[in-house]
Amino acid sequence: MEKMSAMSRDQNGFTLVEMMVALFIFSMLAVAGVIMLRSAVDGDEITAKNLGQMAEMQRFVSLMEADLSQALPRTARDERGDRMPAFASETSGPNAAFLKFTRGGQSNINGEARSNLERVEYRLVDGKLERWRYRMTDGGSTDEPAVLLSNIESLELRFRDRRGQWASRWEAGRLAELPRAIEMEFEQQGRRYRHLFLVGTGYL
Repeated sequence: MEKMSAMSRDQNGFTLVEMMVALFIFSMLAVAGVIMLRSAVDGDEITAKNLGQMAEMQRFVSLMEADLSQALPRTARDERGDRMPAFASETSGPNAAFLKFTRGGQSNINGEARSNLERVEYRLVDGKLERWRYRMTDGGSTDEPAVLLSNIESLELRFRDRRGQWASRWEAGRLAELPRAIEMEFEQQGRRYRHLFLVGTGYL
């Protein structure tokens, strides 16, 4: 009789308590798996975002270096024909060009009848650091600006003159004078960046 009772209990399977314990363990494992998967996805997204920001910053630095390294001591003329300095830095106005100069080495892959000089400006407009390009070196209109960086919260510049002195404003003694170097500091999304750029070939 006792043997038949034991066999009957074995045939009945798991008890309700055992099933609840098994379901609880399974649910805990499932939650842990979802958390690990979500963490992995979030980690991939953060990594991709950081890599994208690094690539964007590298493109900006490379373009600034290319522009400033080929800056020329060439004055320009505005739409009225007035002579402008070779290098200028405006500080007033919401759309002021904090860098304005003429560079050489402009490519001409289409063989157009134009100079290899290019007049460029850098502006900070609504937190966006933009590069403006004039269609002609003297006067003329500009193309649509290229946005290089976004979410810029502050921007500070320093200029090194030919005597080796640093100043927060550029005041050239002569219209064709260029700074020797530029220090740029800005804040982007809580991070502070500092870059140093050499200007032209006169720094050697």
